[in-house]
Amino acid sequence: MRVQSSAAPSADVTISISEGTSDYCVGEYPSFLFPNRRLDDITLRLPLKVSYENHRSETIILPLWSHYLTRMTVDGQNGSTVLRNATGGGMDVKGVMALSSPDRNFMIIAGGKYVWTTVLEGVTIPVLDHSSGVDLRGKTVQIVMTREFRSLAPDVVEKLNEKWRDYGMVWVGVAESNTLMFNIPPEPVTRNCITQVAQ
Repeated sequence: MRVQSSAAPSADVTISISEGTSDYCVGEYPSFLFPNRRLDDITLRLPLKVSYENHRSETIILPLWSHYLTRMTVDGQNGSTVLRNATGGGMDVKGVMALSSPDRNFMIIAGGKYVWTTVLEGVTIPVLDHSSGVDLRGKTVQIVMTREFRSLAPDVVEKLNEKWRDYGMVWVGVAESNTLMFNIPPEPVTRNCITQVAQ
């Protein structure tokens, strides 16, 4: 599936993603995502370390994200595969306008700085899926993440920027990540993820 963001990414804010410790799972993990899988099918559980970098000179204030898209391309194949496509909930405008300063729903990043998130973002990739004919063993995979920070209307942002001028500028745009590229082994070392979790 080929997906495009509704707006072009900005150079003001970018996302940096790097690979965490991954697991190649066999068997039924995760059966609710792949109900027709065989016992010898392989699924890659890949945690991503995520950071946001502010390229502007002034401090920015990021609201909650409004759209989240993670997509994957495979060398030698056309198009891209959506790994995650989610829409975030809107922010409570009345509650936000009552704040004298940004609360925990906002991320503040100084000019020219970056902030690491405390939670890893996980994606699940079918490496070998007999039912669909997917076989990514020995392939090079590229992952890109896009997030839209548009959970507040322009008029609300204007009022907040006037109110919070001492804290920074509320930024509402589209941030895209670097391209994370990694090779899937021809013979991945696998484990039964459900059994290990259960223990």
